[in-house]
Amino acid sequence: MTRSSIDADAARRAAALADRLAGAGEITDPAWRRAFAHVPRHVFVPHYARYEHTPDGVRYTLVSGDDPDQRERWLDGVYSDETLITQVRGVPVEVALAGGSRGGAWTSSSTAPGLMARLLETLDIADGMTVLEVGTGTGYNAALLSERLGSAHVTSIDIDGGLVSDARGRLAGLGYRPTLATADGRDGFPGAAPYDRVIGTCAFPNIPSSWIVQSRPGGLILANVAGGLGGAMVLAKVGQDGTASGRYLPRWAGFMPARSLKPAADPPYPEAEDMRETELSSDVLDDPAFAFLAQLQLGDASPYWATHEDGSQLYGLAASDGSWAELYPADDQGRHHVEQGGPRALWDLVETAYTSWEDFGCPDWSNFGITASTAGQRVWLSTDAGISWPSPE
Repeated sequence: MTRSSIDADAARRAAALADRLAGAGEITDPAWRRAFAHVPRHVFVPHYARYEHTPDGVRYTLVSGDDPDQRERWLDGVYSDETLITQVRGVPVEVALAGGSRGGAWTSSSTAPGLMARLLETLDIADGMTVLEVGTGTGYNAALLSERLGSAHVTSIDIDGGLVSDARGRLAGLGYRPTLATADGRDGFPGAAPYDRVIGTCAFPNIPSSWIVQSRPGGLILANVAGGLGGAMVLAKVGQDGTASGRYLPRWAGFMPARSLKPAADPPYPEAEDMRETELSSDVLDDPAFAFLAQLQLGDASPYWATHEDGSQLYGLAASDGSWAELYPADDQGRHHVEQGGPRALWDLVETAYTSWEDFGCPDWSNFGITASTAGQRVWLSTDAGISWPSPE
């Protein structure tokens, strides 16, 4: 298959993808339908990784557009409504997997087109608006924004300079020249502010205050506010007073956590100071509705799994202040042994959150909202005047 035939095939596939997204209700605006039909996703995803779970953990294998034997499979994947892994352990998949399959954490991807279409429509973009995208990734979403608004109205930043460089070349090859920069998303990008819309395609524990400062009054911020346990997408409107307020979206969506230029050091974790029994299982945190509320109580605590010296599997929680908790498998009476240490009793907080959640009627994230400013943030239930929690740092 020659490059020209690939491009012709891709054009047909892009149009078909736009039609499928419109048919599924992910696209309702004709302008976005035209953008998805016109922007060739394969230019931004020349390679991607498939993965499978094995007894030794997740293993990745490369699918490359450079391999003639894989080109049909590659194009099928690129023009599907799937999230495609493009980077493993901070290394492009074509480099990381050049020697065959391997494991590790994936660190960048091309988000499923259906999700991107839904979020772009949620932003309620109109001609002439300026947009800041936090999380350039492959550059595909920046291309969609540039196609819709014109490159002069689009700014996209990423903490990974290699991703920004690759995206710049791909975008320029198609005639798009948005403002691109290597920057920490927490800082936004003041050089092109103010913005009418801000969209984050990576997760933050709160709405960065810089995004609020750099938004025009009346502007919208679409962010994935999440931590190690849970979170959701929130759409907040910026007021004249510099406060952003809005509700979490009904349909769940999430992105990988934002990376930082300053990796956090592991704190000292003290010995267990509390050992007792609990009837609450870690399974409760598998419910995204409860995990959302638990995250508000637990702040930056994240889950982990460990093997005890007797071979039993432990569910753990650990936080940056040195707090931790480990939950053992249930005994014959359905009770779990829990051990905790550090300044906060994390499992006590889980139990408190669970009681509150049941008392509230087991609401999901769409019953909550957020109010944020440079002075602080809080998440509230039902209305801005209702019960609230300080937003995790």
